[in-house]
Amino acid sequence: MEKRWTVVEVMRHARHDWLNKIQLIKGHLALNKIERVQEIINGIIGEMQQETRLTNLKAERFAELVMTYNWEPRPIFLEYEITGGEADLSLYDERLTEWCCGFLHLLEMQADRQTENHVCLSIELSYGRASLFFDYRGAWQDGEAVRTWLERCEPAPPLRLVSFAVGTEELTVELELLFRPGGPYS
Repeated sequence: MEKRWTVVEVMRHARHDWLNKIQLIKGHLALNKIERVQEIINGIIGEMQQETRLTNLKAERFAELVMTYNWEPRPIFLEYEITGGEADLSLYDERLTEWCCGFLHLLEMQADRQTENHVCLSIELSYGRASLFFDYRGAWQDGEAVRTWLERCEPAPPLRLVSFAVGTEELTVELELLFRPGGPYS
């Protein structure tokens, strides 16, 4: 699941994304839809602020996974939001990335490819704690396989699966990461 991107590939994707955004702005300007242009620009600013918050977690592999996830054709679209304080998760990067890769792979395998499937990852930061909330909306091939995987899943400490709920076209999962600000977890 985890592809290592070259600098050239990253630049190609970034250039493509920015050209799409600029063309969208130009199109709305040509139609004199100034309010829509302002909405698009504010959306871009919001995306860049979230990207900054993600990279400031100092969990490079995790940030790369989240930021590049939608660059390849997948049956799921991923979006993310980070709220709360700041955190240095560099010591937990590998464990967090491995669990998220496994979980996203599970979702990809079970997602119905005939429907639009969407995952929103919300990360709430507070002193010594990061709560990751995964909210999936879409259809399953086998929802029971998802439930079984989550029941048997035992993330490595300091990660802890707090709760999950699997519905016919939805899934919510809460993963918790306890850490010592400025020091390793023990």
